Amino acid sequence: MRTASVPIGIVLASLVAAWSASAVAENRCVAAGEPIQWIADYCMLKMETDDEIAASGCIEKEGRRKFRSACASNTHFKKRMCEQMIRNGTRDGTAARCVKDPAFKGRTVGAGGVGG
Repeated sequence: MRTASVPIGIVLASLVAAWSASAVAENRCVAAGEPIQWIADYCMLKMETDDEIAASGCIEKEGRRKFRSACASNTHFKKRMCEQMIRNGTRDGTAARCVKDPAFKGRTVGAGGVGG
């Protein structure tokens, strides 16, 4: 059985457009940035890869989740990243402390996008 393949760029552009309207309060969020960037970083961490193409299935799946705001989405994925790193032993402390740490972010968020 064949399945339709959608280029990752189209998926990412669609998700960014969907969340752009809720970015107004972003400066007060503990997880500033674009939701698609947090999703990409979470998926690449989860799949243990730095290749967004390899993580595209996860990115597409997680991108369908609904949140009340961009901040809520970002915070959800930041918390999941924190939990994963604490479980793996690559980060100390609690998930709550990690989420509050403004320096904690993935490479995609830190670079302002893929390949940035």
